[in-house]
Amino acid sequence: MSKIVQFSTIGALMAGYFRGEYDASALKHPDAFGLGCSQGINGELTIFQGKVWEATAGEAPHLLRQEMLPFLQVTEFVPERTASVVNIDQHNAEQHLNQFIPLQNIFLAVCIEATFDHLVIRRPQPASDIPRDINDFARTQQEDTLNNINGYLIGFWTPVLFGRISVPGFHFHFIDEKRNNSGHVLEFSAKKAILKYQEKQTIEVTNPGSAEYKNMTIDLSSLDKSIEHVEK
Repeated sequence: MSKIVQFSTIGALMAGYFRGEYDASALKHPDAFGLGCSQGINGELTIFQGKVWEATAGEAPHLLRQEMLPFLQVTEFVPERTASVVNIDQHNAEQHLNQFIPLQNIFLAVCIEATFDHLVIRRPQPASDIPRDINDFARTQQEDTLNNINGYLIGFWTPVLFGRISVPGFHFHFIDEKRNNSGHVLEFSAKKAILKYQEKQTIEVTNPGSAEYKNMTIDLSSLDKSIEHVEK
């Protein structure tokens, strides 16, 4: 799988399409690597070393228990370059990567391994029978600040040109070395880190097939602001 396989789009997710339609049982390759969310945004998903971890507010990370997903980005990760970097954070990670490869027009799978001095992650509240939109999700999410923690940032770099299909720039999820902490990354910093990446020339996007999806309206005028507010 030299390509990124993606189910649905960040635009559909921001517009409230949380219905699980992708069968996660297909994620069996030992090099499977990526991120996503579970049905109803019950949890943030981190896919690392072929296993799918779900992070939900108030719960320890656990292997995914339900199979149908509303959003997913996954690839087989075989780094083409590994480099030691110093003083990396969410503000200068692009600059660090630009030392090795021009970023503006390409997709990358990226892994950053470090003892993170500072890390802020978020996890959604458990899904319920009460409908919620993306603003409800953002307002009630649990944010955790972690210090001096060993682990991995797992994610992708997406060029701005494709920023309504996937999150533009970096989109990282975190899993710690002991699998005790996980979630969507809001902030990070490390004095020393191992940076790994692999260019992906192809992204294959599959849209949901339901009538609900086909008939939904995505408000493009507010979409970019929603992505920035919820994902960054």
